[in-house]
Amino acid sequence: MLIMASTNKGGGTNDLRRFELASFPISSAIDFMSITAKESRKQRRAATSNEETHRVSSGMDLLPFSAASWRQDEMWRTIDTNTITIAHGAAGTGKTLLALWKGLTGVKDGKYERVYYVRSDVGVEFQRGRGALPGDFNDKVRPLIGPVLDNLPVMTRSRGAAEYLINKEIICPILLEDIRGRSLNEAFVILDEAQNLLPSHCKTVMTRLGSGSKMAVIGDTRQTDLEVFRRDNGLLDAVHRLRDLREVGIVQFEKEDIVRNSVIAHILDRYDD
Repeated sequence: MLIMASTNKGGGTNDLRRFELASFPISSAIDFMSITAKESRKQRRAATSNEETHRVSSGMDLLPFSAASWRQDEMWRTIDTNTITIAHGAAGTGKTLLALWKGLTGVKDGKYERVYYVRSDVGVEFQRGRGALPGDFNDKVRPLIGPVLDNLPVMTRSRGAAEYLINKEIICPILLEDIRGRSLNEAFVILDEAQNLLPSHCKTVMTRLGSGSKMAVIGDTRQTDLEVFRRDNGLLDAVHRLRDLREVGIVQFEKEDIVRNSVIAHILDRYDD
């Protein structure tokens, strides 16, 4: 009830105000103060988040994406409408480039906090382990994030922007051997070179996906590096096992989608004969 203050003789205004405070239940006052405090904290968190998003966005200097083929456009839209997108097919079609661009666009727009780049430490037979290489973790993992380093200059306006994304850990590399037990929340996750994984490996990575996150699983089954993956291929298994599953989209790239260099299609033709 709204009580109007009075200016009658005898200091009626102060009396009415004392009456208002006295008649207001203490429990209601505490509840009101609690709600006000919670709302204030919520507003401060939102303001901090907006400031952080603006700071990250200004440092990223990311170019707008433009699809180089209709299947790239399909993959972009498939990521929008699914939680997990499996993109597989010919080399040089821009699968990793697109996934990285999509993830960074999401970071810039405030959808994700960072991009995780997951890859197995598998090269060729008789390769030395990663631990045998000199340097700290960043030095050892740098060869594995070569696709990221190659693609960043394509999507950013300056070299400084590419370095910013790595140094500020907006892009975080994770080795397959280190991912068990992780929960990747509020992130865009790229599982690259998935043809060099066993089905159990793919399962492990995909089940790390946390709240507010999306994932792109990328690979080419014709580029398996070890015999074991030719017999039991995680990427091929995922394509067949997860087909028609709700929230999982699958895009298959062909040789006509190659954008890296036109000669690649001819090279693949000779090796496929």
